[in-house]
Amino acid sequence: MERIHVSVRARPLSVEDAQSSPWRISGNSIFIPNHYSKFEFDRIFDEKCGTRQVYEARTRDIVAAAVQGFNGTVFAYGQTNSGKTHTMRGSAAELGVIPLSVQDLFETIQKESDREFLLRMSYMEIYNEEINDLLAPEHRKLQIHENPERGIFVAGLREEIVVSPEQVLDLMEFGEAHRHIGETNMNLHSSRSHTIFRMIIESRDRTGDDEAGTICDAIRVSVLNLVDLAGSERAAKTGAEGIRLKEGSHINKSLMTLGTVIKKLSEGAESQGGHVPYRDSKLTRILQPALGGNSNTAIICNITLAQVHADETKSSLQFASRAIRITNFAHVNEILTDAALLKRQKKEIEELRAKLQGSHSEHLEEEILSLRNTLLQTELERERIALELEEEKKAKAEDKRRLKEQARKIENLSTMVLYSSRNECQDIIQKDRRRETWCPGVLLNKTTGKALAASEVVSLSPMKSVRPKRNTGPLIQFKELIQDTESCLDPSLKRDEEVSVRALGGSNLPNPSALMHVTNRRKAVVKQKSSTQVKHNTRCAIQRYILARIVSDIHIDCLVRKLAETTKVCHLKQEDFTESPTEQEAHNMPKQLKDQEEVLSTMVEFSSDVKDILMELQATKAYFDEIFSMMDELFHLPSTVSNTLMVSSGVKEICCHYLLEFYVSQ
Repeated sequence: MERIHVSVRARPLSVEDAQSSPWRISGNSIFIPNHYSKFEFDRIFDEKCGTRQVYEARTRDIVAAAVQGFNGTVFAYGQTNSGKTHTMRGSAAELGVIPLSVQDLFETIQKESDREFLLRMSYMEIYNEEINDLLAPEHRKLQIHENPERGIFVAGLREEIVVSPEQVLDLMEFGEAHRHIGETNMNLHSSRSHTIFRMIIESRDRTGDDEAGTICDAIRVSVLNLVDLAGSERAAKTGAEGIRLKEGSHINKSLMTLGTVIKKLSEGAESQGGHVPYRDSKLTRILQPALGGNSNTAIICNITLAQVHADETKSSLQFASRAIRITNFAHVNEILTDAALLKRQKKEIEELRAKLQGSHSEHLEEEILSLRNTLLQTELERERIALELEEEKKAKAEDKRRLKEQARKIENLSTMVLYSSRNECQDIIQKDRRRETWCPGVLLNKTTGKALAASEVVSLSPMKSVRPKRNTGPLIQFKELIQDTESCLDPSLKRDEEVSVRALGGSNLPNPSALMHVTNRRKAVVKQKSSTQVKHNTRCAIQRYILARIVSDIHIDCLVRKLAETTKVCHLKQEDFTESPTEQEAHNMPKQLKDQEEVLSTMVEFSSDVKDILMELQATKAYFDEIFSMMDELFHLPSTVSNTLMVSSGVKEICCHYLLEFYVSQ
């Protein structure tokens, strides 16, 4: 972990500019007297220092580290006409940083006799945010890519294999001939693009036995970037117009992005998970590994101490003061294959064995034995733990299987309990039932010859849960039962039945004789009915009962009204007879007495009819009360019955209304 090295180089001034300059240099500090601004850097070079001093301050170490496998980056930053290109390229009289780096690179490689190297060179420019290949001018508008093996690279960029410093410098001169350079008011040869000179250094170890050709496969790959940035400029000072103005805008934009990235990195935004806008510019995207990444980086900040450029100089110094706070994490870039790893370990084992053979210390042998024993115990413990884990897994699997089996058994038992929880007593009672026929009217018992009472009729209902005794005499034929019933019917009952039929609006009741062909002495098979069907049949029976009760109430009401009218007529006639008896009335008195006698007999018949109807209603009520109690016991649904009765009360009111209108019309 090492921070970026920042040095400042001041351009020589004329006599007039030197006298009017507001800046003062003291050691490695630069400031304006009587002003709060003061900047300190690693090195500050005044106008008298040469380029070799600037190179030896930090760049020489970066080149030496690149030979060992570390990435390195050196770039010059500053305003236009501040000496950046002169510092990087130099001149015929004074070599720049790039030529000096190339010479030192080859000299260092010559000293590394135990390694073999492969050098490649590329040269590119960023002009108006477009990447052009200076070694292959036809390659323009190249794209930037990234992969885990190569990192960030420019696709399609030509890389030349070089073997000498002269070849490298010739290729660089060829590239400089295709670089974009223009004339402005501040500089006759102003750089209009950023250039990146790149050296790719590959090396690997070689053994002492060169004849056998046994070479290790571990390869170190490092990249050395030497960047010459275009200078920031103001259009008012440079007088740029047209194409020069467009070039200046792109240069300022890329430098502003570089300044933003440097500021974010100096504030620790990347380490805190913040966003660093590397992708906002092609320049920052290519230099991303060098800015806060895996590289040794040095910045040479070129400034002009003239009074007229005080603002640009202050801006450059602020950029350099932020960059000095950035820390990089450089490490050796080594591509290590499996074969190379085995060879390296074999070499280390041989070296250790040679040391052991040369040393006769018993202490070392005991230590080796103890280490071997410890390693053996560790292996045994690992095997034991693996066996225990395997047994535990088997036990868990067995427990899971046992739990599934128990769950399956519980489910089967629950199913058996569910199907066996039905009322078997009810099935036995229904199975033992015997079909019994019935017909409307008064039933006669053939054995006794007496009419059955209402309570006895209810006891013969098929809904009663208790079966009657068998030893009550022979069964009565259905045909004889109908004939006896019709012969024993009272005339008043027949008349009441006719009135009921007329009150029901001519509804047809089924003929009892029509059921003779279905009478059978065999026991009827009782079908199991679902609870839904039983509830439905119960509701229908309740509704039929309520309807019959409504008809009976209406019948009674009509009879009471007729009785009241007849009584009233008789009283009127009796009063007329007592108040003004005449001969004509005396002559008609026997006829009136006869009529009165008929009315009284009719009243007696009506009263008997009313009594019979009341008895039937009481019997029917007792019958349905028994049904309700039985339903409450079986289904526990009192709310359902009550709801049905509530609904039927509305039916009762409607039926009463229409039947009363019918009787009034009659």
